[in-house]
Parts: sequence; structure tokens; C-alpha cells
Amino acid sequence: MIITNTEHNEFTQYVRILARGRNASRDMSQEEAKHAMTLLLEGKALPEQLGAFFMLMRVKEESPEELAGFAQACTPLWKDLSADIIWPSYAGKRRQPLWYLLSMQLIKDAGYSILMHGAHSHTADRQFSADICEDFGIKIAASHQQAAALIAQEKIAYLPCNLLHEEFQNWLMTKHTLGLRSPINTLLRLIAPNNCAGVQSVFHPNYGKTHQAACALIGKEALIMKGEGGEFEINPERTTQCIFTHRDDIEKIPGIQPHFEGKHTEPNKQALLDCWQNEVDEYGYHATLRTTAAVLMLKDKALDFPQALVKATDLWNKRNKSAFN
Repeated sequence: MIITNTEHNEFTQYVRILARGRNASRDMSQEEAKHAMTLLLEGKALPEQLGAFFMLMRVKEESPEELAGFAQACTPLWKDLSADIIWPSYAGKRRQPLWYLLSMQLIKDAGYSILMHGAHSHTADRQFSADICEDFGIKIAASHQQAAALIAQEKIAYLPCNLLHEEFQNWLMTKHTLGLRSPINTLLRLIAPNNCAGVQSVFHPNYGKTHQAACALIGKEALIMKGEGGEFEINPERTTQCIFTHRDDIEKIPGIQPHFEGKHTEPNKQALLDCWQNEVDEYGYHATLRTTAAVLMLKDKALDFPQALVKATDLWNKRNKSAFN
């Protein structure tokens, strides 16, 4: 597409801030980032500007102030939605079943409501939450109103990201055109309604500190970690560093053992059902309980990990094995 209108629009200033070269370019302030994202959400940027902005942000990486501003711009999109835990799910998995779906059932059984939001398949060879979540008691809402009703009635719901904003799914798909992730991949893991705690999984450990600083700037309570395959799930084969925004240090959750023989190496819905009903998968059992324990620590600040793991184990032992029949 060739732009024939040579007049600068309002979004031009933000491309210029990022693209003026090694010595003149700079990070945006929090307020600038909020305004830039507001313009994007309102459709006030040309496609060329959108692509340039996404790639400039990707090359330099987002600052905490920029992420905080982006998130603030997105807050009104939630309207009146609220839950005890906001659970973004955007990575999908290709090497393991989605064990975190079992964790969500245990957390719900503990009395906490969960709003999961995510995207439909946007990366080949991965299974996404939306593909199977309804088989595990998590209904996909068709509107904000239905999501609110499901949370009130069933304490859990899945909201597709295109219902938050019609362009979010399309913006995620720009990865295929541009060849790289955009700031939207990071942003969607960070956003949450006001006064709601959230879990956040990052692809790279260094992003954890950036997320933590962004949450501090906007007063968001969150649990941040490098999850298995990019989803919020603890891998029991390694130590997982959990950043709680309401704690002063990093909680290190130790792995069980370096390798589990016979573990599944691809998504498998039946493996989840078998583990829930018969407890036949050692890796899945430990992934489920450790993920559950971490989220319980987010909601109950008095719990340390051993105490949270005891509570998670008790929830597992009392689970309704026929819940997903």
C-alpha cells in the first residue's frame, strides 16, 4: 500500500520518538505510551505506522514505563468484568499437555474465581486453551455480559481477546507478516481489570523484572514467572523463580527431579483426563500441584510454598474425579 496522504497524523510523533536514530531516539514516557496505545485502539494509526511501531518496539524492547502506559490504555476495555484471578493464556503448548487447566479447577475449588483470556490458534503446531478448555469446565464467553454471568455462576470463564478489542487477535497475527513478536504479545499478559490480581508468564526471565516494574507503576498485583512453553505452568523438572509483586524477594520453587521418564511430549487432552481421574501421570501431578500452590500464595500472602503445597495437595485429594465426565 502506497500512502498518498503526506500530512502527519497524530500517531506520527510516536514512530518518530522511537526511530530518530541511535543518539536521538528514546523511550516513551508512561503518558506518551498510554496515548500511543489509545490511538491504536481507536484505529487512528495507518497500517504502515502500526507495523513500524511494533517492530521498533520489538528491537529496542519495552521499558516498564511503556508497558505501564499501554496497560493503562487497555483498562477501560474490561468494562465491569472482575475476578479473583486474571489468567492470560496466549502461548499455546506443543511439548506438553495443558496441565494448568487442572490447576485452575483446584483453584476454583479453593473458592477463587478465575477469568481466563486468550487467543484462538495463531501459531502452528501448538494447542491453545480455547481448543480444549470447555472439556475442562471452562466455558468460552460470547460477550462481556456472558463472561460476568459465568464467573458469578460457575466461578470461571474464558474470554477471547477479540472481545476485549476487535484488533487484538489480528495484531497477534502480525508475527507471521513481520517475522517477530510484537509488543502486543507482552502487553496481553500484563493487562487486568483494576483491583484484580493476575498471573503472568514470560518467555524470557529478563522480562520478569520489566513486568514487575510495570506492575508497580500502575499498582497491579501479580505473580510473574517463566512458565512452561510460555503458559503459566510450573515445570517440575527445574527450579522456577516466582516474582510476587507484593513480596520483597523472589520465591524459588524447587524442581522435583531433572527428568521424568515416560512424560508426554506433546499436547494430549486424554492425558489430562487420565491424570485427573486416575492420578497416573507423575509429571502432570507435580506440575498441577506446584502451579496451584504458586497461585494460592498469590491470593494468601501468609502462605509460604510448603504450606501452599500442602493446601494444593489437599485440594487434589478432595477433587471430584468425575468433574469432566
